[in-house]
Amino acid sequence: MDYSSLKLLQLLIPIGLMIYAGYCWVTQSVHVRGKGWKTREEAPKAFYFTILLLLFIAIYSIASFFFFQVR
Repeated sequence: MDYSSLKLLQLLIPIGLMIYAGYCWVTQSVHVRGKGWKTREEAPKAFYFTILLLLFIAIYSIASFFFFQVR
């Protein structure tokens, strides 16, 4: 892999995380390990934890990508 491919990959992974978080939000369900897909009503803590964690990682990754590009 060359340098430009790695830079593209650094943006594609967080975008994928945001798409997955959006999918979970639209369907109002998340995948819980060992239990399968659970709705927001069945597992509210897991639902909000998953959404917030995915968004935090994605936003942090995108922000750090642009911060180190400008720097």
